[in-house]
Amino acid sequence: MRISALAGACVLAAGLAALAAGLYYDQDHIFQWTHFAESSNLTKGPVEAQTAKIFTLIGAIASAFGATVAAGSAALARLGGRTGAWVLRLTSVLLLVLMLLVTVVLVVGSLTGEAPVAIIDTPWWLLSAEWGALILAILGAGTATAQLWRFVPADQAEAA
Repeated sequence: MRISALAGACVLAAGLAALAAGLYYDQDHIFQWTHFAESSNLTKGPVEAQTAKIFTLIGAIASAFGATVAAGSAALARLGGRTGAWVLRLTSVLLLVLMLLVTVVLVVGSLTGEAPVAIIDTPWWLLSAEWGALILAILGAGTATAQLWRFVPADQAEAA
């Protein structure tokens, strides 16, 4: 087991835990930061704000679950030998793919579509922290994946 793969898994878990904390704080204060644009439909703005709050809470719960799974997989990889290494391999790849998909959906969704009625002015420091935590988690998952999926010939593997 490569130490850098375990370090990558720990960075992945820390990044997801930080993202979960930021998203939870964000959803808890979302109504304080929301104002509504003029609209002919008076219920659309509050519904959009409530929907944003619900999806932010779901993201926080999913991030905390991902952090727990990553940390558990890292511990199992450290203690579980070959089986633990395979669990960490699969976990890091799965989390990396899921995070990249969510990132693409968020970026594309923010660049397309109609203007929202509920305008949420999340503070820049919180948005920066959330994006930083996501990038940290992606880098950790990428490092763990790259280190764990590097195959070497059998004679070199036994010497290491």
